[in-house]
Amino acid sequence: PSWASQLWNTGAASRPVASPPPSLLHPPHPPLFEDAYATQRQRTRRNPNPLAHVFQSSSAPSGIQSRAPSLARTYSRRAESADLDDDPNATVRRKRKVDLSPEPSDHDRPRSKSHLKPPKLAPSAWQLYFTDWIQRHQATNTRKLNVAQAAKEAGVEYAQLSNAEKEPYKRRSQAMKEIREREYSAYMTSLTPDDIKRENTFRAAQRKAGKSRKGNIKDPNAPKKPLSAYFMFLQRIRSDPELVKDVFGDETETTKQSVLAAGKWRSMTDDERKPFLAQAEQEKLEYEAARKMYEDGTVGYGTSISFSVLPGNP
Repeated sequence: PSWASQLWNTGAASRPVASPPPSLLHPPHPPLFEDAYATQRQRTRRNPNPLAHVFQSSSAPSGIQSRAPSLARTYSRRAESADLDDDPNATVRRKRKVDLSPEPSDHDRPRSKSHLKPPKLAPSAWQLYFTDWIQRHQATNTRKLNVAQAAKEAGVEYAQLSNAEKEPYKRRSQAMKEIREREYSAYMTSLTPDDIKRENTFRAAQRKAGKSRKGNIKDPNAPKKPLSAYFMFLQRIRSDPELVKDVFGDETETTKQSVLAAGKWRSMTDDERKPFLAQAEQEKLEYEAARKMYEDGTVGYGTSISFSVLPGNP
């Protein structure tokens, strides 16, 4: 055929085939400094044998760097669930307890020392005599006194004194005690409820630690608690000589009188108890209102509360 003759056409075979210009095959890239949005691509070296890391001999060198063993301790549920009694070799992780409670302020924190400074106790008759004895000894002697030896010698001399010789010291001691009582009463009256509360907190902590046996301070300015209905009945009996004769008879002992009064109270009817119960309830309401006024600071410290200022009273 006609087309087969072209296969043996030497002129067409020797003619070079025109190749496309290189600009079409590989277009030139602009420099990086001219194109602000150009990114430089890093050439990655392909592994000629992708299955080499799968079928790799143990003696052949590996292109993959082996990682160093991690020193971090792996998580183990056994560390939390194991107990020392079950496995003595087990590692038990104890969680640190975090105290989320707010720290007590300086006002609420128990003090190591009382902040009250009441007047000092008055000296006794012996203490006054011992003070005078030391002054006389220092005036007549120049040698230094030993307190223990001085107290022993002064004690022997004080024991040999007559009652008439001791009487001046006793009178001085009694007068100083009366002055101290007045100063102490005025000092306790000047205390605020906050001072008494802090002192009672301190004393409670001392009693709990076994360092003191002092009881709490009673607020002298606070309203007094009212009597119960039974104690009002008992007070009524003691104020009336006829009721005393009727209930107690010839009994004079206080304990036995209380037993007789309790028996009389139990034998009374509800109508007979009603006046005492009503009075006790009224005084209880007045006390609660007065107590609230005192704690709120409506009534000044050191003043007595008059129930006439309460609501509902004339």
